[in-house]
Amino acid sequence: MNEIKRLTGIYHEVQEGSLCAQHALNNLLQREIFSAVSLADIARVLDEQENRVLGRHTGDSENMDDTGFFSIQVLQNALKVFDIELIPYASQHPVAQQARAEAQSIQAYICNLREHWLTIRRFGSQYFDLNSISTVPKLISNTYLSLYLAQLKQSGYSIFIIHGILPPCSADEKLLNNTIDPVYYRSLTARADVVDRDTRGKSTTSPGSSSSFDETEIKRAIKASVELDSSEDKALQEVLAQSLRDAHGINDPMFINHQEEDTDALNQRLLDEAIAASLLNNPPVTRKDDKTTESVPQTPAEPSVEELRQRRLQFFENKEKPTTTDANPSESNK
Repeated sequence: MNEIKRLTGIYHEVQEGSLCAQHALNNLLQREIFSAVSLADIARVLDEQENRVLGRHTGDSENMDDTGFFSIQVLQNALKVFDIELIPYASQHPVAQQARAEAQSIQAYICNLREHWLTIRRFGSQYFDLNSISTVPKLISNTYLSLYLAQLKQSGYSIFIIHGILPPCSADEKLLNNTIDPVYYRSLTARADVVDRDTRGKSTTSPGSSSSFDETEIKRAIKASVELDSSEDKALQEVLAQSLRDAHGINDPMFINHQEEDTDALNQRLLDEAIAASLLNNPPVTRKDDKTTESVPQTPAEPSVEELRQRRLQFFENKEKPTTTDANPSESNK
């Protein structure tokens, strides 16, 4: 982790409780500016204003809760001090349209899923995921950024564009002329992830050990956060898989919940479901010249009384008619 800090100079807060909104803001601004107390003060002011306008007299807050979660309105008001605006990514705002057309034209994004917030920011010419669930910033290639945002959106995240000028930071200056080698950087982050897993495993299994993390809150945040693999191919397959599901109208919950499946199994299920859906919509047609297809014998309809009578008359008439031999006996002897 020290090597990553030395290499990038990025300020990165790691998850504490459910204070991910605080971490997302500080990671965005690259310094410890906001605390749970300062954000709670903003939330209380917003609650008072909303209660006056709506005539409410309830003591419940609409902008924060006991876990440390803060609403989008709190984040918006916190960033007003820096003359920074949050614009919904899916809106028709010109900046949003520009972001959807060219994701790299935006310096930073803040994303939210239920109780979790995370920041994506560009330093120099490269983007990093500053998700506080991760112990270190994760590098996002420029060509992969739009797919990354698409995967977040498909996972249920609300994406907000940072519109305004962010305060200068040492990481931006450091990486402006020093591009990080992706392969080397991912080897560092992979090593950091292994160390983090080992550390957390020891802290939870050692009797009497104390941890600075509230495990319950950490699990809540992890559940809300999207676990994105460092491999870009895996995320690309997820986006393409969702597109295939949409194209074939596959909405089976068991199919969609494939987080535990490996890629080969997922691709096979996609293929099976697509073929099944295609067969349902287009049943096979039996050709007349298809010798391998057995036709189902048709059961003849039962004849009526009149039809039986006509058949009997025809039978007796045929018996009474003389054959050609009987009618011309002399010709047979010639």
